[in-house]
Amino acid sequence: MSRFVLLRANHSVAAVARSRLIPLGILPILSMRSDHMLFFPSRRRLSLLALPLAFVSVSILNAAAVTSSATVHAPLFGDHPDYNILFVILDDVGADQLTLSNPAGVGLASTPTINAIAAQGVNFSNCWATPQCSPSRTCFFTGRYPSRTGVVTALTAQTLPQSQCSPYETTTPMILGADGYHCKLVGKFHLSQEDLNPAGIAAPASNGFTDFNGTLLGGPPFIDPTIAGQVDSTTVVYSCGFPVSGSAPAICACAFPNGDCTPGVNALECLAAGGLPLVASDGTPILECSAEAAARIDWTATNGSYAWPRTINRDGAATQVIPVRKHADIVQADDAITFINEQRSQAGAKWMCTLSFTGDHDPWQPPQQSSLPPGTVWPKGLPMACDVQPNVPNPTAQQRLISNWTIESLDVQLRRVLLATNLATLNKQGALTLNAPDTLIVVVGDNGSFLNTVRAPFNPLRAKATAYQSGICVPLVAAGGPTVAPGRRCDEMVNVVDLFQLWGECANVNVNTAVPVGRKLDCRPMLRYLTSANAPAAREWNFSEYGTEYLAVPCYPCLISASSVATCTDTILTSESLCNSQGGVWYGPTATAPAVASTCCELLSQQPEGTTYNFIYASQQALTDGRWKLVYSDQPTCMVEAGVSDYEFYDLSQCFAAHLLWGRGIDNPSFNLLATGTTMTKVQQFNYNRLLAKMTQMQASLQHCDGDITMNGIVNGDDAAALLNYWGMPSVADINNDGATDGADLAILLDAWGPCPG
Repeated sequence: MSRFVLLRANHSVAAVARSRLIPLGILPILSMRSDHMLFFPSRRRLSLLALPLAFVSVSILNAAAVTSSATVHAPLFGDHPDYNILFVILDDVGADQLTLSNPAGVGLASTPTINAIAAQGVNFSNCWATPQCSPSRTCFFTGRYPSRTGVVTALTAQTLPQSQCSPYETTTPMILGADGYHCKLVGKFHLSQEDLNPAGIAAPASNGFTDFNGTLLGGPPFIDPTIAGQVDSTTVVYSCGFPVSGSAPAICACAFPNGDCTPGVNALECLAAGGLPLVASDGTPILECSAEAAARIDWTATNGSYAWPRTINRDGAATQVIPVRKHADIVQADDAITFINEQRSQAGAKWMCTLSFTGDHDPWQPPQQSSLPPGTVWPKGLPMACDVQPNVPNPTAQQRLISNWTIESLDVQLRRVLLATNLATLNKQGALTLNAPDTLIVVVGDNGSFLNTVRAPFNPLRAKATAYQSGICVPLVAAGGPTVAPGRRCDEMVNVVDLFQLWGECANVNVNTAVPVGRKLDCRPMLRYLTSANAPAAREWNFSEYGTEYLAVPCYPCLISASSVATCTDTILTSESLCNSQGGVWYGPTATAPAVASTCCELLSQQPEGTTYNFIYASQQALTDGRWKLVYSDQPTCMVEAGVSDYEFYDLSQCFAAHLLWGRGIDNPSFNLLATGTTMTKVQQFNYNRLLAKMTQMQASLQHCDGDITMNGIVNGDDAAALLNYWGMPSVADINNDGATDGADLAILLDAWGPCPG
């Protein structure tokens, strides 16, 4: 009997895979393509589940073999100079927050810097992002919708690698880097993260961001109400992370890590200076310096934006500093200034700087006074608070004020960056004037605003974490570089995936040929809107979505009562601490509340008759042609049983406040044309059918190809090599998402061998 069995990559391989047995001679697979034959020894089989990484040749599985960056070639595409890029991301700043994108808004933040950029460039009034930060950020740099990248919702410490940005994605710094650009990202990353990721704190580098200086967290760390362990009480006394006295920071002695101390300092300015205000165990401010009091301080504790973990990826090394004792947004602006000035001092240098501010993401803390416009003061009579505390049961007014202050602070920091790098100067009247024709400046929000901070006429119950207008409409302005006819508004549909193509267009690179063959891009040309005031539309449709990620732990209900109707989610927040940080009550196994439930529907069933919840769905998708909008929601079981449809249909031109928002109103429930008792006209029915057909087509195109780890449209030896490289650990090759890459995943891969469907 022959020692080898000859198989082709077809159902025979699948049969071997299903048997969970494989011979020691698996290694020939590693260099095979789907059109090669596979040679398996017929004896000495062993369980796939027990296959060790030691069987794999290190020479085959080196770092270059498992990253797409080595294969990126950037073909020339265009006939203009290569433009440098300053890309500014405003975290959790929806369209509702800025007068540029919400002309109907009242009491909005003052943003003269962003306004000046728009006045000298283009204000995009019709930009869709995704409902949450991680998917949008992945869209910025891959040009692909969330279902294609797997990054479908905000990442947490429990997010498995298949729901993080894959190291096999071809990202902007890979493409531009191959064309001679130096790309740096400062601030918030959040395409992937360190926990459960084989790359650990080198996660940015694994995604092509080999020069990174910022945070891997989804926002600032939790605020520390104990003030670094000084306050013993379990009751939150100081929800802003520093002692207050009525409507102002308290006066305290300010201790520093090096042992220095200054008496009688404003507590907030003490934090800003890198110190900690001294307080007694009951929270009483200590006015004079005390070695005994300072000895109780835990100098390793983080505290919102004033003490946070900094991660650096540079020159092949990854390091962390915990904590950095300087406001994160100021540090991020400093880092951007240093990088841009270094690049501008080098003749012929091409660069892209992504300045990803974290400031307006919860938890909200007041910025330091020096970072605010002159004359900014906290209102007398309004208790200073950042969250619920004994004298502030409802902090909505405070959180809105702090959000405004934070946005104004970001605007001040952006102005500082532009002036310090000479990308802008002040004219004789003191107005900001851009003066870098070789640099494109882009400012964007990453998703809608969150609950309490949402501004009318946008809907706080349909904002961040939803695919309604209030959750996906974001500000977007661009100026400099190739921009002509400045000071105009562009009403054409654009999507945050289009920024990926814009980065390529700036560098004369065709991104469609820079990514591997077989990888679907969703971006459309965008440079045309800057170079022409009459450019034809690049999009016939706009699309947005979010979904449920793969997690290492189950989610439980979190009930957030920030408005008249409580919002419930059982798919996003993975712990009681995360739930509490959003102002919610946790109903999981560790709940201290009266009830425990596994789903929001179960929790609702425990409430008095007539109780209603605003659900954050497991997934949502939205599609529009610019006027008509279709929304698909994965309804929870109790809503399905109640007869609630998965679909909603809107005529945005007739929705709430459309006349104030350039003809695209807010899709509140009362405007749903599929609501019970509503009879559609022939025109409405025609457009509903048209959008439904397109949505069905879109959903079919987003199907994932199991086993295509390297994301090239085919399951072959490259994928097997990648899988074995990650053997035994969580990874993008953990196909069944059980937390370990093992024989079960290899069996799935072999079963899927060959071209991906479609």
